[in-house]
Amino acid sequence: MKKIIKAIDFLSEWSGKLGSLLILILVFGMAYDMFTRYVFAKPNFWAYDMVYITYGSYAMMGMAYTLLMKNHVRMDLFLGKLSPKAIAWVDIVCYLLLFFPLAIVLVKVVGDNTIYAITSGERSYASVWRPPLGPFKMVLLYGFILFFLQGVSEFLKACIAAGGGGGNES
Repeated sequence: MKKIIKAIDFLSEWSGKLGSLLILILVFGMAYDMFTRYVFAKPNFWAYDMVYITYGSYAMMGMAYTLLMKNHVRMDLFLGKLSPKAIAWVDIVCYLLLFFPLAIVLVKVVGDNTIYAITSGERSYASVWRPPLGPFKMVLLYGFILFFLQGVSEFLKACIAAGGGGGNES
């Protein structure tokens, strides 16, 4: 079980760090657009699509990494008074009742939407560039699948901690 946890954690960390590089692309693209827009009075037709596609990809690739680093919002006001074992039990219940059902629905809906985007050749209507949305939606699907897998990893860590096998950390 610990090998599965390590593999998922490694994939989440690698994807999060790789996804963070998208900020460089975003900053460069926006700076280039602002430079050409204000210095040469020539706006780019691709800037709006580039921003939401790049930032959306950045956010999706970072979800699992954020969960791995325990940076999502938690109710520490209540959990701060509990023992690590009790916190692990709260995590187990929350993953089973809240996280997994929502994550499964998200993966299903985004997966169906991704398949539609690829098979129909769906394109963005936000600007005249009209880039194909299939690759962007594939990144969204990857992000949600990885988020689900990281949830599995965190659930397994909580099960180990609840059973007395150590803290709720990797």
